[in-house]
Amino acid sequence: MATLTKSIRLTPAEKKRIDALARKRGLSPATYIKRAALAGPPPTDVSRLSRLEKVVAAVEDELEYRVAATRWDAHKKNKTRLLTGEETWRELGLQD
Repeated sequence: MATLTKSIRLTPAEKKRIDALARKRGLSPATYIKRAALAGPPPTDVSRLSRLEKVVAAVEDELEYRVAATRWDAHKKNKTRLLTGEETWRELGLQD
């Protein structure tokens, strides 16, 4: 496969920045520029927000699980009274 040459004009500051970013990623400046140019459009704010919502939901689920596991372990160890469903929701801050 034949390759073609394309030249671009850069200020010294731009060249220095591209060289530093490429080196940071272990790439040649040419490979870094090609990947950046051919990567396609960056993700939209909506897709970023959607991913963030999924992460937040997973963290909330993990926190709720940890509270429940801690309570269950304490109950088994100390033979304490179990909370009602309403008390549990209130304890988790999910009910007024």
